[in-house]
Amino acid sequence: MARRPVDVAQVGEDLHAVTALWLEARVDSGSSPDVCARTIADGRLSAALRRPGVTAFVAHLEGEPAGYVITTDNPFGISPTPEVAIEQLWVTPDARRHGVAKSLIAAVLGSAERSGCELVVSNVPTTSREANRFFARLGFGSVVTRRVVPTGTLRRKIAPETAETGLELTRRRRSLRQRAFPARSA
Repeated sequence: MARRPVDVAQVGEDLHAVTALWLEARVDSGSSPDVCARTIADGRLSAALRRPGVTAFVAHLEGEPAGYVITTDNPFGISPTPEVAIEQLWVTPDARRHGVAKSLIAAVLGSAERSGCELVVSNVPTTSREANRFFARLGFGSVVTRRVVPTGTLRRKIAPETAETGLELTRRRRSLRQRAFPARSA
């Protein structure tokens, strides 16, 4: 059985197709539909898609939107030459296993080659076994482990609220240790 043809086009000023797919992808991954709708309504998504260096492609399968990929120019990546970074790649559940993701990656590759980029990078969730296998089959290798932390958590780990609070914590820990393990007398 022959695969159905996939048409991929770069998104221009009309962001409707990628916006609708983005909403579906976010809800599919567990985000609140209301939060996603607000992101679209207040213009944050369209502003992000219009930033310099951001490119989006939408794939159509038999005339219906079937998936999208969003890339950014990544001039400060791990390579001495500019890179293209795949920020998001998503295919509708009904269109999976029909070559949509591969067609989207081919569009990214063409764009990268036209802009003189020698590397295409993608951050793939370690928990997504299927996505990791897909990218590995295309030749993507593991280079780094990217760790993420909310800013509030990082702030608490780097420095306590005040220097005095930090000293109090240290003193309390030492005091508790001394009570738990009193010095032995000779």
